[in-house]
Amino acid sequence: MTSLALTETRIRNFVALTKPRVVSLIVFCAVIGMFLATPDLPRAAVVFFATAGIALVAGAAAAINCLVEQKIDARMTRTRRRPLPSGELTSAQTLVFACLLGGVGLFLLHRYVNALTMWLTLATFVGYAIVYTVLLKPATPQNIVIGGASGAMPPVLGWAAVANDVAPEALLLFL
Repeated sequence: MTSLALTETRIRNFVALTKPRVVSLIVFCAVIGMFLATPDLPRAAVVFFATAGIALVAGAAAAINCLVEQKIDARMTRTRRRPLPSGELTSAQTLVFACLLGGVGLFLLHRYVNALTMWLTLATFVGYAIVYTVLLKPATPQNIVIGGASGAMPPVLGWAAVANDVAPEALLLFL
């Protein structure tokens, strides 16, 4: 294999850790929240940086999920070819990647959007990557109900990005 093919494979493996199809749904819901937060069009820069930051942090959470569940993934036909169970990437590489991705995402949100969106996105990351994946999923079948709060946050994150608040209308999007 050429070094270019190796690089493309490595990039493809890192991208796979982020679960891009799931992240695209998260981003879509966040963008909907952005457009609902204002009667006018939201500022393009806010939409861009909020979308990028939320996507990066969501990708980091997905990578942590892959890291935690790699042994389970190795036993399942659908997931055994993922980068960690297949040995294409190591746990250390995945952890560093997730930290860099999440850190850049949080920086973008704090610097170019607002602190509220950064903190809410961080809380969503912790809710999914730690509370849901590490604590609840192996402990209780109620994990999906309790962990669903993280999945309901993207429209609220989008709202907060544009309005810099969490109005009652934004909470309706959460429900």
